[in-house]
Amino acid sequence: MANWTRIEKLNGGERIYYIDPPIDSKEEVWFFSGDSRLRVSSDGVLYKGDEEKVARLTAPVTERFSLYKLLDQLFVDVEIRGEQAVLHRGVLNGSSVAALVASSEVEPLLARYRALSFRDGTPWNATKKQVTVREYRKGSSDKWTVHVDGTSVIENMRQETPTPSREAAIALAEKRIQAKQKAGFRTYLIELMGARHPNPEPKPPKGAPARKPVAKKAAIAKPKNAFEAVDAAVAILKDLHTRLPKAHFVTECLDAKKDRERVTSVENHASFFLDMHKQRVGRWKTAKPRAPKKNESSWDYFVRVYGSITWILDGQADEGLAMFYCGNVTGGGWSCLEIVGEGDYELDDLVEATGNEELEQLFVFHGGWHDGKSWAFDQRVSSPEGEYAIIPFDESMGALPRRMKPERIVPFGDWLYKRVASLTRVAERNLREVN
Repeated sequence: MANWTRIEKLNGGERIYYIDPPIDSKEEVWFFSGDSRLRVSSDGVLYKGDEEKVARLTAPVTERFSLYKLLDQLFVDVEIRGEQAVLHRGVLNGSSVAALVASSEVEPLLARYRALSFRDGTPWNATKKQVTVREYRKGSSDKWTVHVDGTSVIENMRQETPTPSREAAIALAEKRIQAKQKAGFRTYLIELMGARHPNPEPKPPKGAPARKPVAKKAAIAKPKNAFEAVDAAVAILKDLHTRLPKAHFVTECLDAKKDRERVTSVENHASFFLDMHKQRVGRWKTAKPRAPKKNESSWDYFVRVYGSITWILDGQADEGLAMFYCGNVTGGGWSCLEIVGEGDYELDDLVEATGNEELEQLFVFHGGWHDGKSWAFDQRVSSPEGEYAIIPFDESMGALPRRMKPERIVPFGDWLYKRVASLTRVAERNLREVN
């Protein structure tokens, strides 16, 4: 919890907005005023925005630096203009503070923000997949946006001008920005959007702290049967939970006390979440592969040994994944994989509401039932090994699909392994960008 008295003092005693500051360190505090505008206190100096001073600076931009804190959606953007520089600090697609600083102060400032976990991007893309959109305004009605995507300059989100190279595209974008600024346009917003063309991976400049390399994946043997497939799927999720500790977590791997901060960083309703899923928190602490029992299906094995899977991701790491709220409630966790051994859906209510008694043959084992992203066992027929067919499920489904032949039923363990491998392949690409 923030020290509100301290922050009010930093704001000169004026009213503040009581929300946790995006940055709160000894030397640097970013907070919001009572009217929800960003304020920056740096080394005891309060910055509210020097828009008039910035507007009077007409020297052309000769160099730019851009740093991003993707998980918190923050940015630091610098325009070098001769002996002076314009420093923008703010929230992506939100409030920002502009200030004039001496160009000689830029390097120490960049070093400070790197120490505060900002990552070097380029002025035109934060990552290979996210490009930087710059919005300029003149008065209250004239608006212009520009971004560079690959070797193209895109204005107002639709007017695309191809160029021979990325360098040519950047030069053209800068030329058009300079023309707009001479016409009285000023920076209004900086935001990110998904790239449509290939873009280079931003590299930190020489002398900047090197990023800590991501640990190598654990060696997990390819499963030989459905039971080993269950164990391998769980091992993949455990490994990802450990190797990439930001922007996601597997609830069953958590320590309720030690990992509270990790939960809070991903799920805004941490207390509600932990209470809602208290039976699942840390469930895998003592779980390990075991010998299957006689006549046990891979689903029964999963329920006995592991019990559930509740994988939660931050909204900044969900690109390309079919997401839903666990339990269909805000605070239940933003997930792409929720498997509940004891079941979490009141099928009797659906049967009563629809009058379709055939639905009684289903057992819903996967979340997302309200969003059409759920899965269920069709218990009308089973394989010789006691496995049931797995079918998509949502509340709006009518008649059940044609019965599957027993010999064509895919065991739950094999289905789970294939699904986990596919989901984690996508998620890891996203998570590497923010970890």
